[in-house]
Amino acid sequence: MVGRVVLGLFLAAVGSASAIGQGASAAVPDRELVVGVFEAPPFAIKRPSGEWRGFTVDLWKQVAGEIGLRYRLAEKNEAEILQGLADGSLDAAVGPFAATMEREQVIDFSHTYLTTGLSIAVPRRSRTERLVNLFRTLATSGAAHIIGAIALLSLLFGAAVWLAERRHNPQFPARPAPGIGSGVWWAGVTTTGVGYGDKVPITLHGRLIAITWMLVSLVLFVLVTASLTATLAVAEFEQTRDVDSLRHAVVGTLAGSASADYLRRSQVPHRLYPSYRIAIEALNAKKVDAIMFGEEILRYYAARGAGSDLQVLPQIFMSEHLAFPLPDSSTLRVPINRALRRALATTRYRDLRDQYLAGEESGE
Repeated sequence: MVGRVVLGLFLAAVGSASAIGQGASAAVPDRELVVGVFEAPPFAIKRPSGEWRGFTVDLWKQVAGEIGLRYRLAEKNEAEILQGLADGSLDAAVGPFAATMEREQVIDFSHTYLTTGLSIAVPRRSRTERLVNLFRTLATSGAAHIIGAIALLSLLFGAAVWLAERRHNPQFPARPAPGIGSGVWWAGVTTTGVGYGDKVPITLHGRLIAITWMLVSLVLFVLVTASLTATLAVAEFEQTRDVDSLRHAVVGTLAGSASADYLRRSQVPHRLYPSYRIAIEALNAKKVDAIMFGEEILRYYAARGAGSDLQVLPQIFMSEHLAFPLPDSSTLRVPINRALRRALATTRYRDLRDQYLAGEESGE
């Protein structure tokens, strides 16, 4: 009797294990999968031979090999890949895809395999170029117009004070040239708040004009300060600290990317481009003030002199959790996650990070 019970338990355990195994294998489609890919070094690099390599591509090959997936890589841009995953024409994708709340409303993601962040890059300039660019920017900015308005209004209010004071106040000579000059001097001192006090209106009309000018100059001073701050933030991107510093610039990025979503949500003026190289060309042609990609992608192109000497700024604007994107409710999610967890614990994964993300792989 006891033997039969033990035998029954053994057969039940074997049956359960077999069912689990069959369930796991059933989750893997018995067909060739279509996996989207786009060029995004060092995560996905297309060699001249047409072979795809890179950190994410090699990691996918390791995971897919363990599961036993049959697949082919289909090259598309990032926006087309996301659309293909949403409508089911693609089974998965490889590349630096960040799992965001917006994307998770329409597609699914595997576990995270890398945490990184969005950064920006600008053309590296010499000190002379930076100084010339700074003065050129100031001369052509809104601040220059405000300064011109202050100069004109100083002349008008200075002349008005002279007219009111010339017959009663020896500080404002009766002759037009020196008298108006004294009025303009008074207006300039009043505007800047230096406060010499060497010339002061004493008549009622003169003091009314002075009070009006104080209020007007205060508003103008605030405007010119704000305009100069915005202009200098654009001219000297090295001082960028947060997203507020970007709102007075035009930033280039990749269409359909997480950085495009971030710039849109942050209300930063931006332009979208179909590829990283085209966005970098737009930066070189001064069509945008900066470009925003994932930090590793920017450093990859900066290290290889992508058309100009790019300078990657140290600020990280948003953390990104990179994962393999999948169609919503994909049966591949469970087996991919199991294989991915095992892959992340291997020395092979650390070797891939060193090979691609530490700049050892040229991709050429």
